[in-house]
Amino acid sequence: MNDELYDVIIVGGRIAGASLAARLGAAGLKVLILEKDMMPGRTVVSCPLLLSSGMQLLDEIGIDESLYAPDNTRFAGVALEMSEYFRTFVEIPDVHGRHFLYGIDRQILDEAIWRNLERFPSVTQLENFSVRELLVDEDGKVSGVTGMYKGGESKTFSAGAVIGADGRHSVVARKANASITEEVKQYNTAVYYAYWEGVAPYKAQDKEWIQIHSGCNGFSAVVIPASRGLTGVLAQCRHDYFNAPAGADEWYHSTIASFPRVAQRLKNAHQVTPLSGMKNVSNLFRQAAGNGWTLVGDAYHQKDSYDAQGIYDALLGAKILALQLIDWKEGKKDWGAAMQAYNREVYDALHPMFRSTLDRLKREMFTCPSPKLANGLLRWVLTNKKYRERFGLLATRNISPKNWASPGVMISAILNGAVADLRRKPNQAVWWTLPELKP
Repeated sequence: MNDELYDVIIVGGRIAGASLAARLGAAGLKVLILEKDMMPGRTVVSCPLLLSSGMQLLDEIGIDESLYAPDNTRFAGVALEMSEYFRTFVEIPDVHGRHFLYGIDRQILDEAIWRNLERFPSVTQLENFSVRELLVDEDGKVSGVTGMYKGGESKTFSAGAVIGADGRHSVVARKANASITEEVKQYNTAVYYAYWEGVAPYKAQDKEWIQIHSGCNGFSAVVIPASRGLTGVLAQCRHDYFNAPAGADEWYHSTIASFPRVAQRLKNAHQVTPLSGMKNVSNLFRQAAGNGWTLVGDAYHQKDSYDAQGIYDALLGAKILALQLIDWKEGKKDWGAAMQAYNREVYDALHPMFRSTLDRLKREMFTCPSPKLANGLLRWVLTNKKYRERFGLLATRNISPKNWASPGVMISAILNGAVADLRRKPNQAVWWTLPELKP
């Protein structure tokens, strides 16, 4: 038994866990944070984008941009190609003093957040420690954890509360019997990625962009330059379309090759990391808290990466939880009241975007538009200036996901697009036309 009693034990030292520890450490809480790997160690399955909303939350916990994006390109936004029909550009609006986004190397970001904890005297960090069981007292309250160092030594730690920030396959969630409170399975996807060197940049309108190429057939690819000269190349499809009899590597390369506009950028490139990914990306919420325990990050809420909201959701959930834990520790609320408030606030903050992402998956991944629909209604909406501006605000979480594309916005986009087509002269150049592929 460990004689030291902590205010909280955080299981998991990645984005959600380490950012939570930083907020609690700044408030003077006595925190033990346990990470099963050496940091940055094993790369988690993540090839993310980081938008200004997430950067703002990193600012709040004292992490400078130079630490997680030391040599990264600042991208104007996203170039979305709808098969060979058309392309559109969604620029990042100027919010939080930034009008750009980054492709992020998770090892660099995870290490920056972890090392940031060294400046908080009340935070103790332990690496290479895997939690195996939760301690439960005679009243049924979770009061600590038991686990093992990689060398084989077992140890027990006690605390006033245990927080599971240990990802999709959370040990804390499993051992606490946290129930799944909401799950949507019909829009699950499969996604695999690897990092490449020598990928050609995507330039248009005198700017550099992240490329998203939709095949309009249930498959898509995303190209995300990160740091150290590496570029993440992702292939994604509907879960029910994933078929890899020769293995995921063969599926990945054949899927990428099926998109000439992505394959063209890889002509002089080579893959430098093994393939990573998941063949069934879940979309769910779990029970947020119980007697002496609570969940944050992917342990609590999982959503497809389609809208690039994972980092922001983890940072935001940690912020909401930190405020409630501080109130609990300071005696302003008892545990039940604090966790009830956390459950309500974090669900209200994350659920609207959850629904919005699923709606987009339904429209853009799980619907295969006919050429007439793609060249008409779909193009009119996705190339509309007002629609693109509002989507940029949505992606940076500066407008509510509820009704962000209101009927008025959609009707106006359709009417303006239809009228523009009628007025367009034969062979008149338009900005949304895809350039000819180079031989």
